[in-house]
Amino acid sequence: MSNSRAARLRRLVSSLRFRISAAFAALLTAALIIINYYPVQLMRRQVISSKETEMTAAAMTLAAALESFSELSSENVYDAVQLLEVMRERRVLVTDNGGMVIYDSSKTSDVVGRLAVFPEIIGALSGKDIFRCRYSEVAFESCAAAPVVHSGKTAGAVYFYDYDTEQAALLRQTRTDLLQLSAGLSGVCLFGIAAFMFSFSRRLGLLLRGVKRVGQGEYSYKISMQGEDELSAIGDEFNALTEQIQKNEEMRRQFVSDASHELKTPLASIHLLSDSILQTPNMRREDVREFLTGINEEIERLTRISESLLNLTRLDAQPSARPVPCDVGAVVRRCAELLGGSAAKYGVAIEVHSSGQHLILADPDGLYQVVFNLMENAVKYNRPQGRVEVEVLDDEAVTVLRVRDTGIGIPQGQLPHIFGRFYRVDKTRSRATGGTGLGLSIVAEWVKSLGGRIDVRSEYGKGTEFSVRFVTYRKGGAAQ
Repeated sequence: MSNSRAARLRRLVSSLRFRISAAFAALLTAALIIINYYPVQLMRRQVISSKETEMTAAAMTLAAALESFSELSSENVYDAVQLLEVMRERRVLVTDNGGMVIYDSSKTSDVVGRLAVFPEIIGALSGKDIFRCRYSEVAFESCAAAPVVHSGKTAGAVYFYDYDTEQAALLRQTRTDLLQLSAGLSGVCLFGIAAFMFSFSRRLGLLLRGVKRVGQGEYSYKISMQGEDELSAIGDEFNALTEQIQKNEEMRRQFVSDASHELKTPLASIHLLSDSILQTPNMRREDVREFLTGINEEIERLTRISESLLNLTRLDAQPSARPVPCDVGAVVRRCAELLGGSAAKYGVAIEVHSSGQHLILADPDGLYQVVFNLMENAVKYNRPQGRVEVEVLDDEAVTVLRVRDTGIGIPQGQLPHIFGRFYRVDKTRSRATGGTGLGLSIVAEWVKSLGGRIDVRSEYGKGTEFSVRFVTYRKGGAAQ
């Protein structure tokens, strides 16, 4: 792994750690705000609401009691206040319709006979019920006022005033307790976040180390990560990925080795034949022609190997072309015509059994490769006076292509390997017939890309049967 890539990974990990820490900090801040702000505000609102209900009710009750008097005086107001028991450590003022104080329950500041210009009293004299409450750190300061109505006219006003330090002290104590609680919770949360970040960073470091080791070519490296969380799942997926990369790398090396070996043989033959011509000054013309024929055959073999390798490379690197409806029977008949000369050369008869159309959705070139390679192998690896039977039929929603031969067959132990690249059952005969060991690999890759399935049955010494199954295409869509 290059230094720039390693640096990018480190920056990515640092950024991820920062974002997670920032997210935790934001969550902790939000939690502290909720713990410290909302309970206190809720208590404050409840206290104010309770005072509004209680004081407004008391003011209206006293005002209703005073409505029965035709004229308000300090005596009848005093009697009503004592009878209703509405004072309760609150200051009570009663004024006439001009705002002059008639009654004052205060023992320290008597304002009887004076003009009361409180906004609440002014509002009550205009016929409104008034309540106001102000909270300071020391007390809840509340006041309520109600009009006294007699014979449809405002005869005066009732004013209640309350200075509550007990509720304010309770609210302050609650806020202090919440602050202490939130401080303790913050400490616990910070410790938990630090422990989590330590564990997360350590496990993330394991992943980063694994990426670096694999980037340096150590594909067998595995991550050991305990737990059942998402990081553990990522570690498992990473190990599975490295296993697949290792397998692919081994396949690549084997493929390169096999390809080098396959190319080395014809090149060595060309070198030997050409060297023989160069080292023999007076070689007969017939011998030169024979050697050049051998060189030409080896060049043709190199060409076939190169073309097969290019086909496999295209299949590995690029998706197949857009599928179109193709008639499997028509492709079989075309291949049978093209292979007629080779079949006659080997003394092999080709029989085609197909009637009507057998449509599938496929890449025409891919389908042709599948049919041609299977039929060509059936011809090449047959016996003299042998037979190749090609059958196309519909089996419900599936189109089946069967290619049977009466050839040499394949040993059971070699059947699982025949689709491997450069694998040959009979290496001597494969070279004699011009085989590259890539035909069945190309067939298997094309069948897979076409969404089909290929099976093989063989009895050594008696023959082989390949069966390829494709989804049948119906007009209006492929059959399900």
